[in-house]
Amino acid sequence: MRNYLVTGGAGYIGSVVTAHLLEAGHDVTVLDDLSTGHRAGVPDGARFIEGRIQDAARHIGPGYDAVLHFAAFSQVGESVADPEKYWRNNVGGTMDLLAAMRAADIRTLVFSSTAATYGDPTARGGDSAGAPLTESAATAPTSPYGASKLAVDHLIGGAAAAHGLAAVSLRYFNVAGAYGGYGERHDPESHLIPLLLQVAQGKRAA
Repeated sequence: MRNYLVTGGAGYIGSVVTAHLLEAGHDVTVLDDLSTGHRAGVPDGARFIEGRIQDAARHIGPGYDAVLHFAAFSQVGESVADPEKYWRNNVGGTMDLLAAMRAADIRTLVFSSTAATYGDPTARGGDSAGAPLTESAATAPTSPYGASKLAVDHLIGGAAAAHGLAAVSLRYFNVAGAYGGYGERHDPESHLIPLLLQVAQGKRAA
């Protein structure tokens, strides 16, 4: 049994990961400010702390085996309209989290990055234009959201090189499907399957 801290554990992905960790018999603490997550989404059995990652030093102490970091703003359109919000939260907040982890001697991190770090594959020249992307494809984010996540990838890489942090970034594409009682609760809706269903029902233009 291990002891994990899940930031953003009241959100869509973090809540599902929390549930699976609990089912596997681990101890889990969720840190979430509920700005986009839902308190009801935190699975029973998890300890809950309502707080921001910017204040991680107040909430994180020794004893955690690893941090799984899902807390972030993630709306592409909003990031274009208010880029400072995304840099301040996604990048600045993660800097604070990394500092708190180092102070508490927590040496393992899983980061929820995004395929938005790769940008638009159709804009690439040559034979790779529009081709399926590989993990090693060049990064060229086209939004402040994608750029902020890429910056965090680099921050984490720097922490790994400088301080021996064991870390991995997950750059997933369209996360799809509902889980248990959490369902699909997003406003505005941005997930693939609900959008496709809205189009099929005539509620949204194709």
